[in-house]
Amino acid sequence: MGYREVNWALPRERQIILSRQNIYDGTWEKTPSMGWMFVPLMEYHGGGKASTMEPLHENLETYEQHLINNLTSGVQAHYRGLRLYDTEKTKQIIQKWVRFFKQYRDILESDIIHVRRPDGTHIDCMMHVNTELETKGLAVMHNPKEQPVEETIYLPLYYTGMTNEAVAIDREGNESVYKLDRHYGIEMRVSIEAKGTAWFVLKNHEVLS
Repeated sequence: MGYREVNWALPRERQIILSRQNIYDGTWEKTPSMGWMFVPLMEYHGGGKASTMEPLHENLETYEQHLINNLTSGVQAHYRGLRLYDTEKTKQIIQKWVRFFKQYRDILESDIIHVRRPDGTHIDCMMHVNTELETKGLAVMHNPKEQPVEETIYLPLYYTGMTNEAVAIDREGNESVYKLDRHYGIEMRVSIEAKGTAWFVLKNHEVLS
């Protein structure tokens, strides 16, 4: 995905936003499964304790965020270390996001619409689209801030193939119906917890009704 090796020696917090930027920038000319990412679990190119994931259970929040970054983007990664998990809780976190990827694999490996590039100050967003699937789109949004954020995000739905109404289903299963505007897009008001991730499955409303 175009990452720089030495960036993995930066503090863990900076690695998270850089990895999303790498994925965002690396999927303009290829689908997610055509590229790959890297997650160093042990010290890599220096950086010391501040840049290192091990012991995994002590840095589980950061480890999980890398899993989220990669798997919600449909990107596979090389996890460099001696083990993938060190406690049962760490293992459960991995299983959670692997299940997410398996559930949505078809749409996650489809084409990407770049909605808002990660900058560390606003919600960033990428959207997977495929006109051939029942799930026409999957929008994934990240809040990089230390506090909850509420923002309006415009989703361009032209390449989902939907033309009239779309239903957005959040991670809790709540459904909201949106009328597409004349540019085949919708405005969504979203609230995301601090350092959180939200996703919305997008389907044709006519199919559901």
